[in-house]
Amino acid sequence: MELSGNLRDIGFGQLIGLVSHMEGLLELWQLPRKRSAQMYIKRRKLRCVRMNGVFLDPLQAKALVAELATAKEGAFEFAARPFRTPCKPPLNWPLDKILLSVFTQADERLRHMDVLPDPDLRFRLTKLANVEGSLFLRAAGELLGRDGGASAREIAAELRLPLDQVRYYLHKLLERNKVRPAE
Repeated sequence: MELSGNLRDIGFGQLIGLVSHMEGLLELWQLPRKRSAQMYIKRRKLRCVRMNGVFLDPLQAKALVAELATAKEGAFEFAARPFRTPCKPPLNWPLDKILLSVFTQADERLRHMDVLPDPDLRFRLTKLANVEGSLFLRAAGELLGRDGGASAREIAAELRLPLDQVRYYLHKLLERNKVRPAE
């Protein structure tokens, strides 16, 4: 089975609902910032995500899925066919759980957009931060642990993540006293 169309006509969540029970490759192109992506789906799980030819790490993959959750542009094609999982290690994320998570997070991020920290405000880790506690802290912990800390803009560039996603993560960490503005 093949399915093709545009994200303007069918939302990403609805698209995933249609293909989640199949095995195959979901290709997306004409995404914002001239990107393309491939999602490998098997047994109701997202196995791998590749963007512009490079397999994404879990944090980058989650950020892309979160971005796609609210995307209004981009073309897609799903080709149902068996495949060997090409990335090591595979993500193996249950599609229903990851979609619920990213749609909930996208709604919350939109509600908090006016209180997200300035992109250039520098943050540092506090003693309460457990860098193994989340994907984001594992990836950004070293940057936030430096003497001068790091800004959302620096973290986004270093980790290749959307700036607003990083601002949202820092906002949530600030609420939980896991980061503080650097002096």
